Amino acid sequence: MIRRVGFYREIGGQGAGAHDTPSLRDAVRDSGPWDEDRVLAYLESGLEIYSTMGAERDVLTGDEWITGAGSLVTDGTWLWPTDLVHYVRRHHAVLPQEFLDHIRTNDYTVAAVPDELARHIFQEEFPDVAPATSPSKAAGFFTWYMPKLDSTSARQLLAHMEDAGLSAVHPLTNALFGFRETPVGNREPLMGDGTALAAALSDDRYSRVEFTCWKGYDQSLTGIARRTDEATQSITLHLTDVPASDREEAVAALVRTLDQDAAECRGFVIDRTGVSASQDWDRILTGSGGHFTLWPDTVGILRDRAGNHPELADSKPTAYGPLDVFHRA
Repeated sequence: MIRRVGFYREIGGQGAGAHDTPSLRDAVRDSGPWDEDRVLAYLESGLEIYSTMGAERDVLTGDEWITGAGSLVTDGTWLWPTDLVHYVRRHHAVLPQEFLDHIRTNDYTVAAVPDELARHIFQEEFPDVAPATSPSKAAGFFTWYMPKLDSTSARQLLAHMEDAGLSAVHPLTNALFGFRETPVGNREPLMGDGTALAAALSDDRYSRVEFTCWKGYDQSLTGIARRTDEATQSITLHLTDVPASDREEAVAALVRTLDQDAAECRGFVIDRTGVSASQDWDRILTGSGGHFTLWPDTVGILRDRAGNHPELADSKPTAYGPLDVFHRA
């Protein structure tokens, strides 16, 4: 059975409000343990198994917003709300000694949590939510390809997204929420603001960077930047993160982002429901070739590559910078 920590009655969570649930106010201290910074790093490195959108104010002071409050994180043995990080950092909320001993015994390093264990923990926490018998990996997405980013072009990309109505930091808190993948495959928390994200996007040490992209203050899309080869990066936004009624607005914002630097685009795919998620778009649009048999809503391909795709022969393209753009009939 998963062990729970940080579920105070004031900050919600399953069982909050019960008479035996501890109070956050009783946990506040003037200072934290000697290794508080390392403990915080551990809390931030857990696997998020349940995500919420939006933000909530600090319940003790009301003067700070906490992005993603109510999301749940685990290390496979313990489960805690993401809010706990804020209250340990700001108010030195005391943690159970048994949990601290667990963190220190593991040398402040969160072990990988297998998918099966993560599903078991989720079902234990939410027993009334029936698991899908065969979860679909297809999800709506908008992916585009560009030359490998340097510090200048990374900042420019984030500025273009901001101009189009998409923010890589929460508009109320200016806080960044994300992860970066290290050369050995570990996920490191990515904290700070847009400057920190731009630095991670342009750093050759990180082949993958994941971040929350905000559309307004209460809707978010998962953004993933990847190195597809030595000269190319892709940016993917998960369209199905937002309600269907708002999806077209998100697509329009992403198109506006592309419009600001269309000459640099090396290809893009718009697939609102993920029907073509199984296609190797990296290979088709920027790699060694390959044909696609499942059509997305829209695909843009470099004009000098379009002739290599006989499946496009009966479709009439629209010119877009260096690309030919094809729409599903």
